[in-house]
Amino acid sequence: MLQGIGHVVRAVPGEVVYRSPELFSGKLMFVKRGFIVKAMMSPLHEDPLLVSLSGPGALCGAYEDLYVKDRMPRRHWCATSAELLCVHSELLLRICDQNPEWQKELRGYAASCAVSDRLAMVINQTAGLEERSAVFVLLVGLSTESGFLDSIDNPGVEWLSIPALPSRTSASHVLGASREQLGVVLRRFLAEDAIRLRAGRWWVKKSAFMPYWERLRPLIESSSVAP
Repeated sequence: MLQGIGHVVRAVPGEVVYRSPELFSGKLMFVKRGFIVKAMMSPLHEDPLLVSLSGPGALCGAYEDLYVKDRMPRRHWCATSAELLCVHSELLLRICDQNPEWQKELRGYAASCAVSDRLAMVINQTAGLEERSAVFVLLVGLSTESGFLDSIDNPGVEWLSIPALPSRTSASHVLGASREQLGVVLRRFLAEDAIRLRAGRWWVKKSAFMPYWERLRPLIESSSVAP
């Protein structure tokens, strides 16, 4: 629905695409390609309080104006090269006020972003690197693949599809680990056939990831904003 009123912006890895609070910073962005790191910043420290991701099909930028008014400073930057569809959030909200179908779609976007942020809290609070990495993979799937949640609950589906994973460099920033440490975990998942790479897509074996998913399920089921 954003195609008719937005304009495409291309950004490079490391580029900051949104910062708040900032005058005239009400850009709401739909991620068409790439991954965006979303960080909630501390007013007193440089290190983020919370880090999550937006991938293809998700929102970044001023999306928090849609469902939260905590006024915490935020910074969003490119984990990879990215293509973003930008609109002004106030314009979008005015249009949605007049169109029930747009309101419904916008609520879906906001709900997905809110769930992704709450899942990121779980990642930050999980102790072991293997578990953090597995939860991170599930978060990417939930953020980027429509129908991912339905596939998890479908007993006839054994392999979950994810279009792409961020680079190890990007993942290391999110998970607080070195590229080498993440490489060890990834090789272990591949050796155990818990993850496969086929035709440019990643495939996650559901039975291998169910213990990690069970950690996340209560958070999603208890969330009033779950999609």
